[in-house]
Amino acid sequence: MPNRLTENLDSNLVEAFAKLRPNDTLPRVQVYVEGHEDEAFWYDILKDYEPQKNIVFDITPLSRNNSLATGKQTILKHANNTGKHLILCVDSDYDYLLPTHSGNSKEINLNQYIFQTYVYSTENLKCYKESLQGVCVRATKNSEQKINLSKLLKLYSNIIHPLLLWSLYFTSKNDTTTFTITNFSDIVKILINVDIDTRCKAAILDVEQRVQAKIAELEQSHPSDIQKVAALSQQLRPSGLNEDTAYLFMNGHTLFDNVVLMILKPLCRKLRKKKIQEISINAQHQEESKNQINHYKNKCKDIKDVLSTNTDFKTCILYQKIKSDLDLYIQNFN
Repeated sequence: MPNRLTENLDSNLVEAFAKLRPNDTLPRVQVYVEGHEDEAFWYDILKDYEPQKNIVFDITPLSRNNSLATGKQTILKHANNTGKHLILCVDSDYDYLLPTHSGNSKEINLNQYIFQTYVYSTENLKCYKESLQGVCVRATKNSEQKINLSKLLKLYSNIIHPLLLWSLYFTSKNDTTTFTITNFSDIVKILINVDIDTRCKAAILDVEQRVQAKIAELEQSHPSDIQKVAALSQQLRPSGLNEDTAYLFMNGHTLFDNVVLMILKPLCRKLRKKKIQEISINAQHQEESKNQINHYKNKCKDIKDVLSTNTDFKTCILYQKIKSDLDLYIQNFN
């Protein structure tokens, strides 16, 4: 779609253009999303609603036009054009937890035609802790559970929770220098090799030590803010942020690339190695072993690809908020 038309398109025009399509009587909805990966994410969610009203969702990624404009900022320029036939789907970042801290936050939380992830980004839902065992099975074709991934991510979440609150606190004050989201993300990354046999003990301990050191530093330099951070913690609990869910509200790319994949990659290597050993032991002869191992390797999938397309997050309570918003939208679509 030409840029000029995209910039001036509103809900009424989408509806009008749809009626001009020959042999096509279905109403259409234009959906703007942040990027191509978001297109797949929102398609998987929206496709289930199409039969309910016999509508078609046309999903269009709006990539950034320059290095300073993110996809989200570009999308929100269309906020005034939204309506029944033109909706926006965006990552929440901190806008859900801090709904009044900026103009964008207010727009996202008040506009009934803007749908948000509620977690920081789509990547956080793809890393939903209860789904990770299934992700490993799909990647390795091995259902052995060497680590309780749900409990491990819960432990990690508990460790980062108090530091996340400091990040949210400074963001709520529009302080963009003292302790930025990037600063927080750098601290909570897994930086050392993960040892699956010790259940990632050293890697998790390293994160904990860095988190505790930063918290001590912040408490020393900002003693008057300690109680305010504690108050923010209680304030945000009704929104779903607590010790066990903190990982859902941290930077999604950091969680995906620098935490979850740091664990899943060595885990999947170990699971594949174990499966190949089993095939070798049970094979009747060398030729059968070779054929079965090649067959097994061909069936395995890259763990990053599997995680990127993970959709087993629909039991997550924050996903249910997305569904509730869309249920109401569809209910009122006529």
